[in-house]
Amino acid sequence: MLTINRQENPKVLVIWLHGLGADSSDFKDIVEMLNLIDIEFILPDAPIIPITLNQGAQMSGWYDIHSLDFNYQDDAGLISSMGRIEEIITERMKRLSKTTKIIIAGFSQGAALALFIGQSSKIKFDGIISLSGYQPITVSSNVTKKNIPILAMHGLHDDIIDINTAKLSYKDNSPEYFNFKTYEMGHEVIDSQLIDIQQFLLGIKDYD
Repeated sequence: MLTINRQENPKVLVIWLHGLGADSSDFKDIVEMLNLIDIEFILPDAPIIPITLNQGAQMSGWYDIHSLDFNYQDDAGLISSMGRIEEIITERMKRLSKTTKIIIAGFSQGAALALFIGQSSKIKFDGIISLSGYQPITVSSNVTKKNIPILAMHGLHDDIIDINTAKLSYKDNSPEYFNFKTYEMGHEVIDSQLIDIQQFLLGIKDYD
């Protein structure tokens, strides 16, 4: 697990989740390029688990995936990883002010988990960022969870999570709080996204 810009009492705490087969260092450079030195970022590591899509190979993953149509959902894996992330947040928040805003972000599988946690957890999140992800079926019955600002970003040429699959998964999100942005890219992160991420994070940081 990496922490970037650790500070005594940040106004915003961002939990940033990597994708399948990656680790916490995968987005270190991207986070540093955001140049948001007064926002604290925590980048956790996923556990090593067998991934059915990859012939059961052991790799870092937040939950199991059977195919890229995502018809199968590993609820047990999602809930287990949600518990891991909740523990990290709870432990960090013991030392912070109750006014610290919490945002959860992720890429690909990490984006899907970020959406799952943001809309299922008992922890109150102030924003969610999904980069090249999709919306899993959540387990929350709390309708207020749908009022969390969400920035979803996707490549028009994504060959891992098809943009139409992503759009379909997002259909139940409230348009008032949900912002879906597309880019001329594949399954990746490009420089033009950084400004949009900055604006989203600063908007929540400065919102009272």
